Amino acid sequence: MKFEFSLKSVLKVRKHEEQLQKQKLAEKLSEKKDLKAKKENLQQKIEKHINENSNDDFMNLHDLQRKQQYINDLYEKVKRVNNSLATIRKAVDRQRNKLADVHKKRHIMEKIREEEREVFLEEVSKKERKVMDEVATQTFSN
Repeated sequence: MKFEFSLKSVLKVRKHEEQLQKQKLAEKLSEKKDLKAKKENLQQKIEKHINENSNDDFMNLHDLQRKQQYINDLYEKVKRVNNSLATIRKAVDRQRNKLADVHKKRHIMEKIREEEREVFLEEVSKKERKVMDEVATQTFSN
């Protein structure tokens, strides 16, 4: 006799759902990492442009205004990236919660499978003992 889990298809679906949620979480984490790198890059550009030519007193007013506008634009981009980071952090948290829920559901199905398997093994053991008892009884009576 071979053990066959009665809810095998449900367990298979739960495993698939968990795999999908893991992939979605990985995508969100990748987006978060990319945004952090973009923010770091922008901050380095700002630092570079602030420190660049800071000792040059001979810049004309037009160049100084362009430089200031560029730095302001960089600050605006950092602000937008920070907003995107806040949004993606929330999305990552939601995705982690979804993954935790799906993982719990799969774990419950595996516990049910193990309980069902134990019941199956007990029944097999009882049948084997019954057969052995019958064999012993027939041997003794002959």
